[in-house]
Amino acid sequence: MRSLPLILSILAAITGFLQAAPPAAPSDLTVVATSATTLRLEWVDHSTNESGFEVSYRVGTSGNFLVLNYYNPNTTFLNLNGAASTTYQIRVRSFLLPGPEFSAYAGPAEATTPPPVVTNSGFRAGKVQQAFSFNLSSSIPTAVTGYSISALPAGLSLNPATGAITGTPTTAGRVTGQVTITHNGLADATALLKLEIFINPPALLAPALANSPGNLSLAPGGSQVVLPMANTFTDPDVTQAARLTTDLGTIDFAFYSSTAPQTVANFLGYLNREDFLNTIFHRSVPGFIIQGGAFRADATASAVTTLPPVVNEPRISNLLGTVAMAKVTGNPNSATNQFFISLANNSANLDNQNEGFTVFARVAGNGMSVANAISALPLQNYSSTHSALSSTPVRISPAPTGPVPYDPANLVRISSAIVIPPLSLAVQSSFPAVATATLSGTDLLINPLNPGATTITLTATDLDGQSTGTSFQVAVGPDTYELWATRQSFAFPADATENADPDLDGKINLIEFALASPPLSPSPGCLDPTILGNHLTCSFTLRRFLSGTSVTLESAPSPAGPWTTRWNPSDGFTHPWILSHSDSSDSTLVIARDPDPATAPRNFLRLRITKP
Repeated sequence: MRSLPLILSILAAITGFLQAAPPAAPSDLTVVATSATTLRLEWVDHSTNESGFEVSYRVGTSGNFLVLNYYNPNTTFLNLNGAASTTYQIRVRSFLLPGPEFSAYAGPAEATTPPPVVTNSGFRAGKVQQAFSFNLSSSIPTAVTGYSISALPAGLSLNPATGAITGTPTTAGRVTGQVTITHNGLADATALLKLEIFINPPALLAPALANSPGNLSLAPGGSQVVLPMANTFTDPDVTQAARLTTDLGTIDFAFYSSTAPQTVANFLGYLNREDFLNTIFHRSVPGFIIQGGAFRADATASAVTTLPPVVNEPRISNLLGTVAMAKVTGNPNSATNQFFISLANNSANLDNQNEGFTVFARVAGNGMSVANAISALPLQNYSSTHSALSSTPVRISPAPTGPVPYDPANLVRISSAIVIPPLSLAVQSSFPAVATATLSGTDLLINPLNPGATTITLTATDLDGQSTGTSFQVAVGPDTYELWATRQSFAFPADATENADPDLDGKINLIEFALASPPLSPSPGCLDPTILGNHLTCSFTLRRFLSGTSVTLESAPSPAGPWTTRWNPSDGFTHPWILSHSDSSDSTLVIARDPDPATAPRNFLRLRITKP
């Protein structure tokens, strides 16, 4: 038992002094157990000249009494500490100095402390929008008279008669409440209950288009155009990511930077210092987790130097494919460099254990196939090399039937650990002969080559293979006859003139240019250089982005005329005399028609192509 300090001096008897009469004895001694570990001792003081009181005790009802301590005069009560579920006998007598002279004893008085009253409070985990149930309980349930708690998460309530906490949590986070369980004839039991409400990992969302590039008009053979694409797409569910390259493949981590910012920063701190290079997955529990980050693939499995531990940030539930930090048992704020990947839904265990394990990332893409391949490897006990290597996966095939000597080359090593962008970009030009499009980092490089139009399609793909794209047009032009002529392979200068017809197909170069037909090989079709003919419909291919050349569709009741202008490209293609059109990179296929072909006589059609 713990004693209270005695404020007196016990003087030795001095030879030659007269012995005084003993003081009067105390009476009415009582001892009451006020809790499982506290005794209340009271008596009546009948002496007026005592120097103090001696208190002695014994455990049980037999054996010698032991002096507990000496207490000041005029004392009539004491609070003493004891052990639970224990019987004590206590007696008290007064004494007078010098001498000392003792009175008779009061007592012994007897009391038995009750068993300890404890609750099952501590830490419990729940999930947002999932039914929750937990029952408060006492170590002496038959004496319970009621339950209360000072605070609960939103959506939960306590039944004060049964101690049941039930409901559906509506908000994530931690709420700490003081539990009080009252008992009949016993002290109240109090404790803290920490309730952590977890959320499931956020849904996997496809990349989002933030800013679409606008259409471009460029000159043929002009300078390269550089378009920054860094802010074109965003990944709604990932802002930071990393890639671990192992002996069995790559594993991408998509970080939960908003829910576990300190833990993510802690992990990236180790990664950026290259602390994970040549480390191993030192622990595998198939169907549960694989763990790594702490030990190197060297002869002694040397430990990576750790930094100060990070504060626990439990919020996301430990589900299949999540990545969390390992901790020291009984210390929730002890995570340093060891991480583990959950191979199953471990929420029932890991959300509740050690005040919850902090999920700071998830395995993205096909990384779980690599994690599962690691967990499928045979295990070896290398605790003689390092105590932490008792269940270490080894790359040995076929699986050994017995112990295999420790060899770092057989372990699953991390050869690279780098930060990667959450999105990868790809680009394609529908007509690269008009303009090419390539990526340099997050910059889009466009090189205009030949007159025409091309569609540039930019696609962003996230770590899970989800893609979002956007397109814009690049028009290269306008094109003039003179520029066109320089791109041809005419044998003689005279062949390059506007009125020349080097392929002898009846179409002069100016018409070949306007109709996007080759000038050095005959161009078959229904077209005549002047009169298209008495056709209900007739098609022609018109070069896009013409400059300095006039094209007009005309009609007449006979080849002799009179000719009437019906359409030109500036009128657009939604026109009574245009049946349909279809664009390609540098030309438009047009089908023209007489809008009233039943009227006799039918109109003759012609294209009039001139160079003002």
